[in-house]
Amino acid sequence: MTILYELIGDQPLAVWIALGVIGFLLTWKGANVVESTTSKISDHFGVSQAVQGGLIVAAATSFPELAIIVISVLVLGEFGVGAGALIGTAVFNILVIPAAVAITSGDTATTQGIVYRDAIFYTVAVLALFGVIALGVLGTDGRELARISPQMGVGLLVLYGVYVILLVGGKSGASDRKRAESTNVPKQLGLFAGGLAVVLVGVESMIGMTLQVADALGAPPFLISVTVLSVMSSFPDLLVGVKMGQAGDKRAAVANVFGTNTFNLVAALPIGVILAGGVSIGFLTSVPLLLFLFYTTLVVVVLSATDFEISTEEGYVFLAMYAVFLGWMTTEALGVTAFLTESTLRTIVG
Repeated sequence: MTILYELIGDQPLAVWIALGVIGFLLTWKGANVVESTTSKISDHFGVSQAVQGGLIVAAATSFPELAIIVISVLVLGEFGVGAGALIGTAVFNILVIPAAVAITSGDTATTQGIVYRDAIFYTVAVLALFGVIALGVLGTDGRELARISPQMGVGLLVLYGVYVILLVGGKSGASDRKRAESTNVPKQLGLFAGGLAVVLVGVESMIGMTLQVADALGAPPFLISVTVLSVMSSFPDLLVGVKMGQAGDKRAAVANVFGTNTFNLVAALPIGVILAGGVSIGFLTSVPLLLFLFYTTLVVVVLSATDFEISTEEGYVFLAMYAVFLGWMTTEALGVTAFLTESTLRTIVG
């Protein structure tokens, strides 16, 4: 059980939903502070927009997802809640955020750097995660479970290190901005730490709500995590992207999407694996989800590379694809479809 459950005990579902909403608001506020402070500190040191969007802000806005994976492993002793949130977040980010930017700010131009570096590397990250899970099957007696060792988690972290080197060392990583001398760095660092603490409290409440909703519906927590929890934790990323687009930084908003997803899959998730000392994940569950994520990514990459622009019409296509994903997850929870089998959903454990 969560720390919050230990403090307040068993409560009606309405109470847990209210606490989850409060946690969402706290996470939203804390993530805004984290994003704002990292941006100001980056501006102070003249960091380029490409590095800010694809690396610094991406990692900062991904802290809710990192907090979810850490709490699910260290507090709950269960990997499934965190894994579900990260996979759901990846689908949300790659479809909803570019769509929202294009719809609210008009046609969004991309660049060769975003498409051929950020987007392609993110595709490689998805394939690498798929490969790690496939290799994990070799360490088990059957094909339903995949055992991911801490060493495999370290391998994924190394892959993220390569992405950081490419981003910082490339031409777009060179500083093209002047330092903002007026920034009070110690103050911003203090606000940054406070924002992280607020996010942790908010995430704890949202996880508590997720578990209680899953129990009330008789559904695996993984399915509630991959939908409800992922949307709530990704909302700050959505606001950051829309704000960037309206401020004229549409390219940075798109780069942030790929950077955030890359961080989640090959940094946040392996950190959870390492902290847990290795995890077992349902192979028959992960395959359909990762295939959906992979082909969704291909659609976004191809449309982004077409004239290096994401049009408003394409944004609506992305939203329709996400609606299909939510519909699929709903039918799985209701037992109408069984692409994600009940047995494998129940075996996503730490």
